[in-house]
Amino acid sequence: MRNGLYKVQFQTPNDIGYGVVFAQDGKMWGGDSAIYYVGSYSLDGDTLTATVKTDVHSKYPGSGSVFGKDQVTIQITGTVNGDTINARGSSPQAPGIGFNATMTRLAD
Repeated sequence: MRNGLYKVQFQTPNDIGYGVVFAQDGKMWGGDSAIYYVGSYSLDGDTLTATVKTDVHSKYPGSGSVFGKDQVTIQITGTVNGDTINARGSSPQAPGIGFNATMTRLAD
């Protein structure tokens, strides 16, 4: 995983969402129209392991988290393939709700 700006598409059984993430030297920051994300990651070969926390920055009708809760911590494991990462995860704050995401690098 190279440092840079990534678009991210993510989903749970509840909903689908889109956002951006900036990754640099083991740290991640990002968000979408209602939620922001802050976390850290590590790489072991082509395996990504990350912990990302979310919270609300704006509330409006129809906005919200794909987990159904505004504040969650997501444990993520993924596979890096060039400039694309396919990942899965879960959150202890939303037991039983699986999370899938695809990150695609956009720019430095």
